[in-house]
Amino acid sequence: MTFTSENLGGHMAVAVGGIDLNRLPDPATQAALRDQLNHNLVLCIRGQQLAPPAFRDAMARFGTPMLRKQLASTEECAEVNIISSEDRDVLGDGKKLVNGASWHTDDSFMREPCSLTMLYGVVVPSRGGDTQFINMHAAYDALSPEMKARIDGLQVVHKYQSSRQTNRVSKRPEDEMKAMPEATHPLVRTHPETGRKALYLNANRMEQVVGLERAESDKLLDELIAHAIEPRFQYRHVWREGDIVIWDNRATMHKANADYPEGERRLMHRVIVAGDAPY
Repeated sequence: MTFTSENLGGHMAVAVGGIDLNRLPDPATQAALRDQLNHNLVLCIRGQQLAPPAFRDAMARFGTPMLRKQLASTEECAEVNIISSEDRDVLGDGKKLVNGASWHTDDSFMREPCSLTMLYGVVVPSRGGDTQFINMHAAYDALSPEMKARIDGLQVVHKYQSSRQTNRVSKRPEDEMKAMPEATHPLVRTHPETGRKALYLNANRMEQVVGLERAESDKLLDELIAHAIEPRFQYRHVWREGDIVIWDNRATMHKANADYPEGERRLMHRVIVAGDAPY
């Protein structure tokens, strides 16, 4: 199987075409797709038409699909979550909820966060609703030697409901919350496949740097976030219907934009695949 490729963001993101994921890629093609993802951090596969089981099966070639109860799932496939313009905080205030509206990396509140996220544009609005990404390798590389020396080895506590959170998260049942105790992760992590270092930040889930007083911790985290989200590290993905966008949570942050016209629908299917404890 052969495919075309197009660089999207200069320092990150690539789009490939000529692939129908209803037919699972052969090993050589799958290896080439993985290579594109490792080098570009964000991989867009254009022009797909997939039922939920076919979407899950195609994404399973990248890793083991995981169940996540924080989002609704499709009837046909429990591993395929639904992200919709109609999402609401059902157990909370019942108001509409924009999942991922602030800069974050998926699953950092888990002790073994997912490695990759796959989002499938089933219905996209006529304009708006873009997803923005940050190259956290590039953000780390651009730090001063003094800052690198300061933060290498530091650990940060991540929580599902952090006191620093910058946008609402859905209220969850007590049994789920007990299954999501706080997690401690390095501020700088090394990618297990490429060996490159990256900042590991989540503006919506980080609570405090271990060993620092709260004021010093907040100042450091705020400084690093402000640095990481500079436009020079960003790529903004403008969705086309049928896009599947795969990104590496170990070396990116991302955010969703709910700036599409009132009354227009945005429907995404999502799969995440297993990772391990960051290091």
